Parts: sequence; structure tokens; C-alpha cells
Amino acid sequence: MDMITNGDCTIVRTDDNGEYFIVGTYPCMWQEVEAYEVKKYGEENADKASIWVPDISADVKKHDYIVRGELTDISEFDPDTALTVMSASKLDYGSEEMQHIEIGAR
Repeated sequence: MDMITNGDCTIVRTDDNGEYFIVGTYPCMWQEVEAYEVKKYGEENADKASIWVPDISADVKKHDYIVRGELTDISEFDPDTALTVMSASKLDYGSEEMQHIEIGAR
């Protein structure tokens, strides 16, 4: 049984010149998260989305941008509406059906 997905996500990265480029589009399970952290100075939003990608060869790194859906051209990318990858954990143990990348983004 394969991992259930509810859409696609596109990974965008900046090069050494600060230009945006599309790394890839992957099937994913995307869940919006409504969580808050209590800080000394008040409440702050925590992760905005938890994302699971069943392809462990997906190229995703901390500080990349992630967009729900497929971008076919970088001109469609808006960094103000994209989420930033805060964590990307490759879980490559167990059977192939269980292996995935877990992403926290805000």
C-alpha cells in the first residue's frame, strides 16, 4: 500500500545570485497546522503546515520555499505566499511503502 497523498508540492530554492529556481514537484500529503507557541512576549504562530513526501529522493532542504500545487514556471512563484521549510527529515527505514520525507514549514 502506498502513502496516501492529497496533492502536489513544489520546492523552490535560490541560487548564489539570489535568483529563484524550481527544484521539483512531488506528490505529498499536506496538512495545515493551527498551533501556537507561548513565548515570554506573547503568542506566536508555530508551524503552518506539515507535509509528507513519499519520494525519499526528493530534493528538499531547510530554508527552501515550498508551495502547495505545481508551478510550471518560476514566474508563477511568489515568495510572499510561499512557506519556508523549517525542517526536512528523511525517514528511510522500514519497507519502501513506509519511507518518506517529513517537512515542517511556516
